[in-house]
Amino acid sequence: MSLRQVLESHACAHFIRRASFHPEDAIQIFSSPRGGSTWLMSLLSQLPGVASLWEPFHSKKGVVPKHWGARPHPDAFSEGDSAILGEVLAGHRVNAWTCSRTPLQQAKNASQLLIKYVRGNRLLPFILDKWHLKHKPILLMRHPLDVAISQLRAFGERPRDVRVNKVYPGHTKLQKRWAELSQVADPLERHLHLWCLLNATLWEDMSRDHRVIAVHYHDLAMQPEKELYRIIEALDLTPARARQSTQNFISSLDPSKTSDTDFKGDFLANNHDQLWKNLGSIDDERKAILQSVLDQHGFSMYSMSDVAPQRA
Repeated sequence: MSLRQVLESHACAHFIRRASFHPEDAIQIFSSPRGGSTWLMSLLSQLPGVASLWEPFHSKKGVVPKHWGARPHPDAFSEGDSAILGEVLAGHRVNAWTCSRTPLQQAKNASQLLIKYVRGNRLLPFILDKWHLKHKPILLMRHPLDVAISQLRAFGERPRDVRVNKVYPGHTKLQKRWAELSQVADPLERHLHLWCLLNATLWEDMSRDHRVIAVHYHDLAMQPEKELYRIIEALDLTPARARQSTQNFISSLDPSKTSDTDFKGDFLANNHDQLWKNLGSIDDERKAILQSVLDQHGFSMYSMSDVAPQRA
């Protein structure tokens, strides 16, 4: 960021920190890295009165304690950690990084926080149980193959020789299988195993929870206006509060604009081609191997035979 952007972000943090937000009022997006959450956040952040908070759980740039690790888990919370989480939801814990996606004027006039996490999926059930949320949190799900491939392209392979208890505190299942996982030679296969251990069970459970707005990236890409309408209506943001009808608001957006985190130029202009790009490039033998990974973890929401989610 330029010096001006840094100063503006610090000013945004100041205005948000001094505002009277409450944890129950926050609009929240939960997803995986490279799962499409930045795109969805950029659309919803255009709702009048909304200020966006960007990745507060980042282990280096975020606003939470280091012992929360790379993927915070409530089973590893120590005394006071739930209060810290409440401060995040209320906008009391912010910095220039988390406020970097909100224009200064928007921060000054904000009456609503929109918080996006790609590291907080395991906190979703905890948040639902602890706070009586006014707006259902959004769980944005993308085909795990697309997520794994996109993460490898963007960030490279994850180190195998990490202190797993420190990086993933509370993730006991992952910790028990880390040594086995580290022996998997193929980076994509290994990454898919890791994704499943972090997300598979939670996605299956939370996608059926009536307290959550379950959104598939596939649906958002293929029918953006229809899916955005469903999301905004489910958030229960009344037209009076938004100052315009949901349909008029959606008509003012450009859902075809790609996320500004498309820094590898991954996205194609045609949504159908984009969705099939990764799965269509893999031969049947490799698909069978990757499907066996999903099967090992009991994950049936997506398969290696189709880009669309399996409907219940």
